[in-house]
Amino acid sequence: MPEQRNRDLAYTIAPRSGPFRVVSSLRDANHALTQDLPISYFRRSHWKAAGWQLVRAAETGSSADIDVATESLLQALITEGWMNRETACASEKRDQELQTTIEALTKRLEQALS
Repeated sequence: MPEQRNRDLAYTIAPRSGPFRVVSSLRDANHALTQDLPISYFRRSHWKAAGWQLVRAAETGSSADIDVATESLLQALITEGWMNRETACASEKRDQELQTTIEALTKRLEQALS
């Protein structure tokens, strides 16, 4: 049974953002789930489903179960928005807005303390 974990997924999944690594095998997916995701994510139904599907695929090794597990994993990543890449402009704009907010709060704090 352990050799089933070395089986390839139906296709390689390469998230464009988020903490999840590129995965191409059941072993990769297991490591990504257990090492890349905060434990609190497993309360989310899409991650629970993906986890159970991966366990089933590793236990049976059947191509059909591996296909289902791969799709379930992809859907969990899509749900998190990690298959989309944020544009550099959007990221820079958000960083600038955050910097402006920090400066305003710092100014208010200084005024309150003086």
